[in-house]
Amino acid sequence: MLEYNCRDCGKVNELENEDPAAEIACSSCGRKYATSSQFIDPQKGVLRCGICGCHDLYIQKDFSRKVGCAIAAAGAILAPFTKFISLAVAALVDFVLYRVLPLITICYRCGAIYREVPLNPEHQPFNLGINDRYRANER
Repeated sequence: MLEYNCRDCGKVNELENEDPAAEIACSSCGRKYATSSQFIDPQKGVLRCGICGCHDLYIQKDFSRKVGCAIAAAGAILAPFTKFISLAVAALVDFVLYRVLPLITICYRCGAIYREVPLNPEHQPFNLGINDRYRANER
């Protein structure tokens, strides 16, 4: 599955695993991108971003940061009333989710998210230095 923001209209698009030879196109404006066979190798995973062509990609757990912060906040808010047991429960929930959720590949430049594709061993976890280089270019 591919989730990306169209580079022309900005609409969020979600594509299920389709025919690798089919061209990726925005559902709103129709802008065409590469076919998934051009940037995803069935054995090596994502070689480059199919939306912007960037070769800098990283891997992370498929977990919403907002949900993670909400779990931590709930544990902290309830801590005085539960004799701080809620903090341990929040940490346990976080640990279980970390263990069971799959890894995804994300593009540093455009933020495209690649789910359910093999992981490329060349991609490392998030690197703030690489991210800052791309955010500096946006200014």
